[in-house]
This record gives sequence, structure tokens and C-alpha cells, in this order.
Amino acid sequence: MIEPDRGWTLLAIDDLGGLDGICERKGCGAEIRYAHTTYHPKWGYMIVGSTCIEHLTQEDRLLSGSVIHLYNNVSNFVHSSAWEGGISKKEKRYISSTYKHHQIRIYGEEPSHSFQLALKEKGVRWHKFGEVIQAKEKSTLAVKELAYVALRGTLSDSEEEKRLLRNLYRELKSNK
Repeated sequence: MIEPDRGWTLLAIDDLGGLDGICERKGCGAEIRYAHTTYHPKWGYMIVGSTCIEHLTQEDRLLSGSVIHLYNNVSNFVHSSAWEGGISKKEKRYISSTYKHHQIRIYGEEPSHSFQLALKEKGVRWHKFGEVIQAKEKSTLAVKELAYVALRGTLSDSEEEKRLLRNLYRELKSNK
């Protein structure tokens, strides 16, 4: 059977964090960072890289570009923003950072974390912090990613972006 070069459906994109995967497309075998899980009804499942994803449908290529852009935004925020320590009114230690006038607080130390988001409208004092979201058995890096994705999802006006963020949040929440 000849491997189809069209008609694949993109199911998920995983950021492996480094060149830790191998593209399964026939004749490729390149090391990949972004593992695109694809499916074809006549072939089955296959993991391909960012270059080979070009052989998917136009809609999937656009979706892939959006997801990669989203992953890059998450990575940039987590690694480039300033995180400061503090102590809450209830004497709990936390680290915090801001994104577009909004604040993220992460409480606890590995493996027991939780986080809160504070939404601030421009020119208005800080609102009270929202509910505490548990993120047990997660690294500090993973909790920063979860908190940023939750904040972006809260702020987004785009239904498509919200859908992508919900999927990414579920994926990050289920990974240990």
C-alpha cells in the first residue's frame, strides 16, 4: 500500500520540548520538536513533523500554524516574564507575574501547586483573586504554562482561539 500524501486529519500537536521525536513520513525520518499526530482512514495513525505537515489539507495546515504559534506564546511568556515572590494576606508564599495588566499567582512547591488569576481592567483597581485552581503533581514550569493558558482563554474574544486554548489546557492538565 502506498502512503497517501493527501486527506490526512490532524488530531493533535505535542511540543516535545526538544528534537526528541522522529517524523514517520516515508522517506523523511527527521528529528522533530512538534509531533503532529495525524490520521488517514486508509492508512491509520502517523506522527509527522512541521515540514511534513504541509502535505495535510489547507485547513489542517492553518490549524497547525495556529497551534504552533500558541505554543510559542506560552513558551515565551513562561521563560521571558519576570516572576516575583510574595506572601499573601493568609501568609501563603507565592510567585507572581503579570500579562497585559492581569496577574497570575502560583502557590506551593513541587509536587503540590495551585494557582489563581486576577483580572484587572485598565484604570481600575485589582479585583479580588478568583478561585484557586489545583495543579497537584505538576512542576512549577507546567503550572506556569497552565496558568498562562487559563488566563489567555479568559481574555480571548476569538472562539477559535478559546477552543485551541481549552484543548491545550486539557492536554497540559493531563500530562504529569
